[in-house]
This record gives sequence, C-alpha cells and structure tokens, in this order.
Amino acid sequence: MNLKRILLLLLFFSIVSLQAQQIISGTVTDESGQPLPGVNVIVQGTANGTVADFDGNYSINAAEGAVLEFSYLGFLAQNVQVGKATTINVVLQEDVSLLDEVVVIGYGTSSKKDLVSSVSSIKSDVLENQPVARVDQALQGRATGVEVTSNNGSPGTGSTIRIRGNSSINGNNDPLYVIDGFIAGTGFNLNTINVNDIASIEILKDATALSIYGTRGASGVILITTKNGKGMAPGKPVIAINHYQSIQETANRINILGGRDFIDYKNESYQFVPGPDGFGFTDTTLPLVLDPENTTTTDWLDLVEQPGSISNTDVSITGNSENANYFISGNYFNQKGLLRGSGLERVNFRTNLDVKVSDRFKTGIRTNITHYKIENNKVNYGNIVSSVLPIRPIYLEDGSFSFENPISAGLERNPEADIQHRVDHDLVTQIITNAYAEYELAKNLSFKSTFGAQLNYVKQNNYLPGILPERVNGGFGRINTNFSKSILNENTLNYNLDLNDHSLKILGGFTWQKDSNESTFSEADNFPNDVVSFNNLALGDSETAKVGSGYGQRTLTSFLGRVNYGYKSKYLLTLVGRYDGSSVFETGNKYAFFPSVGAAWNVDEEEFMADSNVINRFKIRGSYGIVGEQGVAAYNSIATYANTTTVFNGSSVNGVLVGQVPSSGLTWETTKQMDLGLELGFLNNRISFEADYYKKTTDDLLLSVALSGQVGANSTTQLQNLGSVENRGFEFGLNTINIQNDNFSWESNLSISSNKSEILELDDQEYISLQSTGNQGGNSARLIVGEALPTFVGAKYLGTYKTAEEITADGRAGRSFIGGPRYEDVNGDTNINDEDFQVLGSPVPDFYGGFRNTFKYKNLSLDVFFHGSYGAEIWNVRTQTAYYGRGEQNVDPIVLQRWIAGVNETSDIPRAGPSNSLFNVNSDLNIEDGSYLRLKTMTLNYDIPMESKGLGNVFSSMNVYVTGTNLFLWSDFTLGDPEVNAFTAGSGLGSVSQGFASGQYPYAKTITLGVKLEF
Repeated sequence: MNLKRILLLLLFFSIVSLQAQQIISGTVTDESGQPLPGVNVIVQGTANGTVADFDGNYSINAAEGAVLEFSYLGFLAQNVQVGKATTINVVLQEDVSLLDEVVVIGYGTSSKKDLVSSVSSIKSDVLENQPVARVDQALQGRATGVEVTSNNGSPGTGSTIRIRGNSSINGNNDPLYVIDGFIAGTGFNLNTINVNDIASIEILKDATALSIYGTRGASGVILITTKNGKGMAPGKPVIAINHYQSIQETANRINILGGRDFIDYKNESYQFVPGPDGFGFTDTTLPLVLDPENTTTTDWLDLVEQPGSISNTDVSITGNSENANYFISGNYFNQKGLLRGSGLERVNFRTNLDVKVSDRFKTGIRTNITHYKIENNKVNYGNIVSSVLPIRPIYLEDGSFSFENPISAGLERNPEADIQHRVDHDLVTQIITNAYAEYELAKNLSFKSTFGAQLNYVKQNNYLPGILPERVNGGFGRINTNFSKSILNENTLNYNLDLNDHSLKILGGFTWQKDSNESTFSEADNFPNDVVSFNNLALGDSETAKVGSGYGQRTLTSFLGRVNYGYKSKYLLTLVGRYDGSSVFETGNKYAFFPSVGAAWNVDEEEFMADSNVINRFKIRGSYGIVGEQGVAAYNSIATYANTTTVFNGSSVNGVLVGQVPSSGLTWETTKQMDLGLELGFLNNRISFEADYYKKTTDDLLLSVALSGQVGANSTTQLQNLGSVENRGFEFGLNTINIQNDNFSWESNLSISSNKSEILELDDQEYISLQSTGNQGGNSARLIVGEALPTFVGAKYLGTYKTAEEITADGRAGRSFIGGPRYEDVNGDTNINDEDFQVLGSPVPDFYGGFRNTFKYKNLSLDVFFHGSYGAEIWNVRTQTAYYGRGEQNVDPIVLQRWIAGVNETSDIPRAGPSNSLFNVNSDLNIEDGSYLRLKTMTLNYDIPMESKGLGNVFSSMNVYVTGTNLFLWSDFTLGDPEVNAFTAGSGLGSVSQGFASGQYPYAKTITLGVKLEF
C-alpha cells in the first residue's frame, strides 16, 4: 500500500514537471552569420541535450528559468537563460586561445604553430567592402614587410609592391604571383581577379618559404587563394549578392598659380634686367608685359576633372555536399575616372569545383575568365600641371580649339580637344585555369598532378585625329595586339606520418612551365578624315604605313623537395630545395640549386611553461637559404639580329645587322637570406605579438656594361654579373583584443616595417645614373656604392643671395644676382655642377605600416584603418622647372613667397627672373618630405536582424555598409599626394627608380554605399 502511494506521488510530480516544460528552438551561428552545425546544446545540470543540425538549427525541451549551455570546438561557450520566448538564436564567438590558424604555403598548407617560415596572411574580411578594382590597392599597411605604392590614381592602374626591399637592379623586383596553385608570374594582371572572390592572401618572405619557388622567389611570393564550398554546411546552396555604388572626388588636388598671379609673376620676370646687383637677362623675343585685364584665364585642371563613380555587383553561389563542393561567381565592375574620358569596365566569371570521386581519389578545377576595357587617359595630367598655361583660352573666337602657346607662339596640344576627339583604349581578355587530380597511393602517401594555363589577349586601339596640331597632314591610327600564353604542369608526391611524438611530412615534385608571347602592330597616318579612325587603317597613306610582329618564349623545368619534421610540437625543422633550369641562359649555366633550412622552438609546449597563466604562445624561429632571380630577357645570352634600312641605288632597302652581342657567362642573381623571428601570445592570445629581423644579400647582379663601337652591333650595351646589394630590416606586428563581451568587442592590429638597403658593389663603376632632371650635371637619382637603393643627389641649397658681397665672396660676380639661388660650392671652383653634388636622401621610407581598429556593438560594426609612411624624400620635378620662370612653364604657388626687392628681401624662395640653364640645378630645393598619415578606410556595417519584419523567410542574412576611402591625409608635401609618385627612369631601370613627382593622375576620395544579401 505504501509503495503504491509513493509511485502515485512520483507520477503526480512528473506530470507537473512536464507541464512546465516547453519546446525551445533557434539557430546557432558564428559572428559572420554562418550556421554552425554540430553545436552541443544542454540544459544545465541535466542530461537533457541535443545537437544543432547542418543549418545550425536546434530544438530542445526546457522549462522557464532553465539555463541552456551552447558549446562548440573553437568557440567560447555561452549560457542563455530560458524566459517566456520559445525562440532563442545564439551567436558564438571564436575562442582565440584555441584557434591555430591554417595558412597557405607553397605546394601545401601548414598550421601557424608548425610554421618555421615568415608568412603574412590576410583573410577575406580585411578585403570586404572596399571599392577597388585591384586587390593590391587594398593591401597597403595590412602585412609587415610589404610596401605598396600607388603610381597614380587612374582606373585599373597597378601599385608597385616591394617585399623586403629591392633585390635587383636590372632584374625584376616585383613579387611572384601564385593564383590557386598556378604560377602566374611577376607581371600578373590583378585587374583580372575579383576582390570578393578571394578567400585569403599569403605573402611569403623568408628563405624557407621562398626557396620552394627557386629562381622566382627572390622578390617574395604572393599566394592568392579563392573561395570554395569546403567547410560549408552540406545541403542547400548559399546565394550571395553584393552591390555597391561609389562616388569619388580628387583627394588632394594640386594647386597651380591662377591666371592673375601668373601674369604678375611673368611680368616681374620680364622686367628683370641687368643691374648693379648682379647678372641678368633681357629677352627681346618675349613681351615685356601681359595685360591682366585683357588676358584670358582658364582653370585647366577644373576643366579636365570630373566626379568619379564606381558601380559594382557580385553574385555567387556556394555549395557543399558529401562528395563535392563548389563556388561560382560573376562580377560586373564599372568605374568612371576622375579625369574626363578615363574609366574601366569589367566582367568576370569564376568557377571553382572539387569532387571526391572515391575515398582515395579526388579532383578539381579553378577557372577564371575576365574581359575588360580601359579608357586610357586622353590627357597628360602632369603636362597640364606643368605646361598648359592658365592664360591660354580653350577656344578661339571662331569656336575652334586654341593650340597656340600665348607666350612662345608654338603649337601645343589642347586638353579639351584630346578629350573630345582622341581615341586610346585597351581591350583585355584573360583565361586562367588550373585542374588537379590527387590519388592516395598508399596509407600516408599521395600523388597530385596539376595542369594549368593562362591565356592573355590584349588589343590596344589608338587614334590621333587630324584636328590636333601635330597631325597637319591628317589623322594617325595604330593597333597593337599581344597574345601571351603560359602552360604549367606540376607533379608532386606527399608523404605524411604521425608516429607517437614524431611528425614527418615529405614533399617531392617535378614542374615544367613554358611562357610564350606573340605581338603585332599596324599603323598608318595621313587619314583623309576622322570618321572611322583606327577601324580602317587602309585609309591611311600606304607609303608610310607600317606593320610589325614579334615572338618570344622561355621554358623552366624544376625539381623540388621539402621535409618538415616535428617532435612533440616543440621542435620543428624544415629543409627545402629546388633545382631550376632556365632556357634563357647558355649551356653550362642553365641550372642552379636553391636550398634553405629553417627551425623553430615552441617554448610554450615545454613543461616549465605549463603553469603559466600569462604567456600561452611563445615561439622562436630562424631560417637561412638561397633564392634566385633570372634577371634577363629571353635570348639575351645569344646573338640576335635586328632590322635595319639602307639606301642602295637611290632606294631604301631592308636589311639585317647584329642586334646584340651574346652575353656569355651569364648566370642567376642569387640572394642569401637570414631571418630571425619571435612570436608571443598573452592572456589566452588576447595580445599576440610577432617580430622579425632579416638580412639578405644579392650577388651576381646583372648590370649593363657599355660596348665599344667597333663591335658593330645595334645594341651598345651588354649584360654581365657584376654587382651586389644588401637589404636588412625589421617587422613588427601586434594584435590585441581590448574588450570582448556579449554585446561589445574592440580589436586592434598594428604593423610596422623598416627596410634599409645598401649597394655593396657595382664592379668598377662609381655610380649608375637613373634619372636626369637638371641642366648642371643632370642626374638627380643614382645608384652609389655604400648608399641606399636608390639615392637622390644634388647641390646643397643655401637660400637666396641677400647682398652683392655674398655674390662676390662666392666668386660668382656677373653670374648670379641678389634674390637668386645660392648653392654650396663643394670644390671651390665657383662653378655649380655635378662635382658639387652631395647625397640628399632616398625615396625609400625609414618605416611604414598600418593601424586597424574594429569595434562591434551587437549588430553594428565600425572598421577604421590608418596607413602611413615616414622618412621618404620625394623629388618635386615641377618646382625645378617652375622657378625663375621666363619660359612657358606653370608656376608653383610657393613663388608667392618669393624674394621681392623692397617687399620680401629675407625670403629664400628665388625671385622671378631668368629661365636659364645656369640656375636649373639639381638641389635639395626640389626635395620634399614624403612622410604621411592617411585615414585609408572607414567602414560602418549593420547586420539586419532576420527576425525583423519576416526577413528570415526570404534571406539568411542581410547587411548594409558605408565605406569611406582616402578620407583624410596629413602631409607636408605640396604637389598633391605624396604616395602618387613615379617608378620610372630614362635609363630603363624603372624598378629601382622611384620618388619623382610631376603631377601624376590624382588619388580619389571615395564614399561607398553597399548592401549584401544571402539566400
């Protein structure tokens, strides 16, 4: 009887308990909104639990007041108390103390913990919401050791990337690009990759990371990995749409002297005559006065500039199943440039597919197809800044274009005429594909074969109409075509073994790559009209029409190997080697071996670190190795022939002559590199720190040596292995999680890098000239033994002459004047020329870097990124030609502070006066501080809750964002933007000649509004 009562009592309480239970359901996602399948959901203190499905959905019985525990590997556990609501959605945050980042390396991947190399990794979240056509425009300051410089702001124009400095003089200093495993070369066109297709970018910097690429690794390697469906929850595919619209304006407009000030300055110049104070000029060919009341003034920069715009749409489909995953995307990008007539329009299509055929065999393919059109700049912005005078009208009274210079009376181009009538555009089509097949031969042993191709077709259409002053006999048309092809086959064996405390990974392989290039051109002039322009070159003068073609190829074969050994995850050793053979060198020098060794010690795995509550990551690593650079064009090691013409019997006939003398004995440039690294993590990796010191020396630099005229060849120089250069520097990275709780987080990322270069040897040459800018000695940039690569040289500017006694004391009576420039006469011969030149600085910064802060409050996030550079000098080409202006040059507004008799006689800005070669001297008067700090990007993003207004029935996620780019600049540079400076040189050594600013196409300040949707 008592037992029955007890059973009835237990049944009663059970029924009451069940009546208090309710079904709680919801979705578990990560911070990016992606569902987390397999999350454990347990009612705290009970055995009642469940697991989230593939879409992150869960359902569980729980009473009001109960606590649900959500836990998932790699994420922070979260507890939620049950209230009256029956739907509880949870967002889990990553546990940074447990994460071991996986990075892509050459021919494989590695966990960050097992890596002995120096590798910078940039994930897709850094690239999101940035309105750029090329990914290099989004890399500035994001990775240590990587200096990114914009050459100009023209749509589609690339940046110059230097990884740990310049390693070559005559060779290529651009990094090698590897796209989804395909070796795409150093000149890969980044316009062909949609930024939003990129999953990660890894930048290889030290010898153990680079030597796997052998002869092409000396200047660093950039690995770009695009997205796939791997890691997604199997089932329904995700459709994503990202659309944004941007408006742009010139970020830092260049100032030139306005019409009235220009007239005043010129009139003062014309009235400068010889006097008791010193030397002067009287030029009777120029008017002695310009009438300020009856002279037209035109703002040419305002005329050619326009508000820019960008329209971008990305559509992608991503899916995953048990045996296959895929990523398919399409992109349309349209940019209207800041200068009228310039722009870029692009379409892009990508398919990434991986298929598991069986447990032992899998295959896949990556294919990207791009077509775009670039409207090139129809006007030369720098020429407008320097030479198109503000007193020149756009049109004459009869409505025709004005082509006459109002001072010299010479005929010049009219920017408005160029914009309206000139044709200059490029049509580019690229296909890059890489397929692979991988088979497991035995346990721990697999074989992988890849076959890839890159096809590029470029067509350039140019037409100068007969209306232009230089086309007095009719228009001129030209068509250039270029077809380049690269075929790559790679075959590798991988062996992976984990045995108790030991781990061993062995990679061995053979690769073969052939690059070829075909080019043609055709041109004609004296067109009878401009109706069809370049579309019918047969309308031109057949007697002067020209056609031409060219072909070149090179082949590279290689054997490669890598051994990774680890003991208890404490002690790591990596051995790498690559044996390269190149067709560009002669027999006997075609092959070279590039080895490296690296080691690391994970100190945090030691027993004495087990009880540390502060340091949870502590690694010391080091590496040493050799990488190479071919540094020579195809056929440079053999004799070639060139076309020539001669007169025979009164007629011109075609012939051939020796084009170049073979450069026998040429071999690879070799770079020996040492790297020491330290990695630390504190407080469960809320603070992480990484530092590197490196030193690399490049020997056997390929330099051009002058040949005797008696050789009888068309080329007057020959390449020889002669020089040596050294780069050394440090890199510092700091990541902190400053605040992190349920509603708010704040993270910071800081990167600082410094590189010092020094030329060790140039054979018997004192220096190599890079750039000629002045009349007295000319060369303003040089390569000098013992100095940085490159170095500015010139006379020291001492200010203006204030008295006749100063002129006499310098021995320059009759050759200088009061208010004129005064320079330091180093050798005391009273002449100012290149014998008085001194080292004035270098365009290479002392250090550069970036600082990012990310703030998140519930569904709102703010991303702020600063980029800066300190210590670089810039050569202001315009100031050199704008002083003492009697000629036809525009004038810098700095002349408003000039020396004026009786008005401003203490000024060190030279007076208005003669335009004479004696005073066009390379000097530090032309050098400015190129340091700057830029608010590069600021993005405000809002994730719209899907439960609001039933949006979850249509979309899986939705967010809107506003991004500002190049919002503010702090700099003392006077010629627009300090970052926009040229990597060019008349000597042909453009890869090392930098820092010359003459008014390049301006940078854009951009405001972007975008929306991202997922279904």
